[in-house]
Amino acid sequence: MKSEGGDSVRKLRTIFEKIKNSKANQLVATHLELPRITMIGDIHVYIENHRGIVRFTTNEIILNISHGFLNIKGSNLVIKMLLTSEILIEGKLTALEMDQLTTKNEVKS
Repeated sequence: MKSEGGDSVRKLRTIFEKIKNSKANQLVATHLELPRITMIGDIHVYIENHRGIVRFTTNEIILNISHGFLNIKGSNLVIKMLLTSEILIEGKLTALEMDQLTTKNEVKS
């Protein structure tokens, strides 16, 4: 007997693999070092090119990214998949915020 949750995860993985293998994704990953964020509604977020977890609670996940931090807020947040530079987060997502680090002569955005 198959669970509906298992089928959903398999379908999401198929979608993410197609995105991951696209030429646009290769440009982002190799040249720009920017995080690639794919959201499905307010229940799934898939992030590529992160550099590690800074903080993890059920209400907030902070990831280190190339030029700062990515703050994911919500409720019942869980990490469904974690690889070296990829992460799949599920839960009720309420906000995604990028906080860019600055150097001495730059302005924080």
